[in-house]
Amino acid sequence: MSTSFHRVVASLVMLMAAGLSACGTRMLSDVDAQGSTDKPVFPAVQDANRPEGTYVNLENLSKVVPGMTKAQVLELIGPPHFAEGMFDVREWDYVLRLRPTANAAQRTCQYKVLFDDHLVARSFFALPQGCLDGLTHITPAAERHQAIAH
Repeated sequence: MSTSFHRVVASLVMLMAAGLSACGTRMLSDVDAQGSTDKPVFPAVQDANRPEGTYVNLENLSKVVPGMTKAQVLELIGPPHFAEGMFDVREWDYVLRLRPTANAAQRTCQYKVLFDDHLVARSFFALPQGCLDGLTHITPAAERHQAIAH
């Protein structure tokens, strides 16, 4: 093969590596094989591809439970709102807007889904603490960490 072909291939590899390294700069939670963590890390809202958040269908959100596949979570609440990476992604983050109700004003919540080694949803976290109370299955251990996770 020609030297110019090798140069082109080397340049493409360098560009791809630079692009992938730029995508992987955000801090991630330390997720164990069972899809759990005792210290969830929430990304900065301004880093979301939709920092204004999305108005989530509350009925669909309430159906997101442990044991679901990524495709099932995606079908219910859509794609994650951050650059989650490309391979073996074990956490999805969302910025959710909740419409006002008789009991609560409009609010914005961050929502995190953690997946186990088989990419099955296992743990769920919200920030700020109590933001999604009564709406979803939130991992009980998260209650201790939600206030300090940001």
